[in-house]
Amino acid sequence: MTLARNPVLVFSAIFVLLGVLISRPAAGDDLAKPASWEEFAAYVVDGGDLGGWESSGVTTDVWKTLPAGIKYRYRGQVSLDESGRQVVRTFTYVDETGKLLSSGSETIVWDAKSGIPVKALSGLDEGRPWSASGRMVGLDDSKTVFSSEETGGGKTYELLTTVERTGENTRRRTVARADGEETPFVQEFTRVNQFVEALAGWDPTGTWTTDMGGVVFVNESRWGADRRCVTTTEGVRLPDGSMNVTGNGIMWFDPVAGAIRQRYVSSTGMMLDGEVSAISKARLEMRYTGVDAAGIRLAAIVTTTRKDDALTSTFSDMTYDGRARMPAWAREPMVATLDRK
Repeated sequence: MTLARNPVLVFSAIFVLLGVLISRPAAGDDLAKPASWEEFAAYVVDGGDLGGWESSGVTTDVWKTLPAGIKYRYRGQVSLDESGRQVVRTFTYVDETGKLLSSGSETIVWDAKSGIPVKALSGLDEGRPWSASGRMVGLDDSKTVFSSEETGGGKTYELLTTVERTGENTRRRTVARADGEETPFVQEFTRVNQFVEALAGWDPTGTWTTDMGGVVFVNESRWGADRRCVTTTEGVRLPDGSMNVTGNGIMWFDPVAGAIRQRYVSSTGMMLDGEVSAISKARLEMRYTGVDAAGIRLAAIVTTTRKDDALTSTFSDMTYDGRARMPAWAREPMVATLDRK
């Protein structure tokens, strides 16, 4: 189908006019061609086009191997291969029930003869094979345009594919028939957020308070970096309602280890590194290791459960300087209540 034909799946992008009709870019569009593969690869990598991307929408009749009007969810991965000589995109489309609609791959390499990037695509649309090949029309700082000839459903036709950089974590892809027939296929891509996916519905954000003998401890956790991390500020609430900050932390997803990590530093010099070992919408288990203000090694497992607007944290397997030790303050669960979202 090409339902996924991200002809430049590098998401470096390719875009042709966006209108009812999309035609070949004219010379006045000021699209250039890279002078070498190295220049093109740098365009893709430095432009943030690699990684996982997702989208959803409804198919159109721009391809002949997949019917129009099907609601879909798209997932694609763009990478530079180990040799650094080709950009590869793999993708799938599924319908609302999870049934596979289309799958395939796209490879972009340098054609020494013509001196431009070229691509080849192939896959299956509802079990029917399709194939395509194409070459770059040009690019600028915000978009990339490829022209391709595709064969499917017994027909061969030319498509223009434009991928536009609409934001740091967003792209828009438009696929249109060069002859102006059929309805262009437009997709709005969002970079896959591995952190949010790994959280599995667990939401640590908000202002949480814990009353310990009349002293109110405050934890303010907020989304950051387009929901790709959570930053935390902790401290003691003062009589005037302000907070005396005693520590700061950040939680993020480590794609290399495939784990959620956390780092915390206190005003006394305590430093802790945490790694989530189990997580669900209502429960998080994290293993902490680090040192206290005196540089003594410590470790513990903290299990936090959520029920409505209350977080209950329980400490276990705590060690201090390599020896099992459970201080008095950690022997009983700590309960934090949501002060405000």
